[in-house]
Amino acid sequence: YLTLQDYLSDQARQDFAKRNYRMEWTLKQQTLGLPDVKWPPIVLDWAKQHWGMTQELTVPEFLQAWDQHMHENMAQVEILPGALELVTQLVQEEELPVAIATSSRKAAVQQKRQRHENLFGQFPVIVTTDDPAVQQGKPAPDIYLEAARRLRVDPTQCLVLEDGMTGVQAGRAAGCFVIAIPDARSTPSERQAFGQVADWVLDDLTQFDWKYILQEEET
Repeated sequence: YLTLQDYLSDQARQDFAKRNYRMEWTLKQQTLGLPDVKWPPIVLDWAKQHWGMTQELTVPEFLQAWDQHMHENMAQVEILPGALELVTQLVQEEELPVAIATSSRKAAVQQKRQRHENLFGQFPVIVTTDDPAVQQGKPAPDIYLEAARRLRVDPTQCLVLEDGMTGVQAGRAAGCFVIAIPDARSTPSERQAFGQVADWVLDDLTQFDWKYILQEEET
């Protein structure tokens, strides 16, 4: 929203202010996990239909403004509950190879890790959507196949944790075991949809039990 506020109607800005500047979940869910070439047009079209935006804004102009606002607000981003503990367990205790395969661009990842190097620094491999090796973004399997290649692990031996449907589809297409952790705002029907694609569905990362998963795989 901050990226578009100068182009929106007064009514749209007032509505956002009342909701603490939060974007509608119905729009957010459409963009989760999509690469930059796909999600900006969805937001711009939504802004015209629902927020009264009449001024034309190109995707490059939108992304430039988005990068600026993301940089300005990055200090407010918090780590999801259980994320740091889980990564630390997998890397330091279990000594497992781990990677990030994200629809974010490299520049965005670099901004995000400035405050949370204790998390990002534990990943020896980070594959972004603008990596030359990624020909197609999620839901295509390219990004997970590339992450597995760099880890020197067969994709069928990889476990994927995803919060977006496109990411779940990408992981499955790559042949990985996929655990979905839908956004807390997801409706029961949306969670059910995740269950039809992912191998498992969890409420949050604190429910992740690596030893239990290992036992299930062995049986």
